[in-house]
This record gives sequence, C-alpha cells and structure tokens, in this order.
Amino acid sequence: MTRRTPLPLLAVFAILAWLTPRGSFAQDAHTGMVSHGSHITVPSGTVNDWAIHVSPRDMGFEEPRSEKDNAFLKFECYVVQVNQYTWQVVARYKMRPWDGEGLWHNGFANYLLVRK
Repeated sequence: MTRRTPLPLLAVFAILAWLTPRGSFAQDAHTGMVSHGSHITVPSGTVNDWAIHVSPRDMGFEEPRSEKDNAFLKFECYVVQVNQYTWQVVARYKMRPWDGEGLWHNGFANYLLVRK
C-alpha cells in the first residue's frame, strides 16, 4: 500500500483561503458615470490615497441616412486634478458631420475609484 502525502489537499485549502475575501471591500472602491466637466471627489483622505480609472461610456452620435460621410475624428477621456480632494473629468469627442468642420461635443465616462 502506498502512502499518500496530504500536500495536494493542503495546497487546495491554502489557495481557497487566499482567494476567500476576509471582509467587505465595498468602502474601498467606488464606480459611476459622469459627464464631461464633472468633478469626482474622494470619499475620504486625498487624491494621493486613491487610484482612478476613467473610460469612455458614450461618445459620438448617429446621423441617420448619412453613415458614409461622417467622421469620428478624436475622443479624449481622462481626469485633471483640481485640488487635493477632487478631479475634473474630460470626456469629449470631435466629430465631423456630413457637411462641415469637426466640432467638439461633450460625452460621458465611466469611472472606477479604488483606495491604494
């Protein structure tokens, strides 16, 4: 009869214990949707205590019966620090309709705020 070592079973328990959350992390992360020019203020501490990620949510528009000559020229999606507690969101896009020059329009962004 061969003797089996308990090592694989211990490894499984160690991995499960490591993956199991030890408490609620909801207070350490915040998400939302904001429009161009909006401000995001940290819930506590300063901006140095938080990491922020923004991504485009709604940029551009549909121009019915004119899809072949529109031009989506550029979009911008980022934040600028206003003070030690707040960022301002830049979420805009430049689009040229079928007739005319490209114009900037306000867009929307998603954000994820995570405590460092």
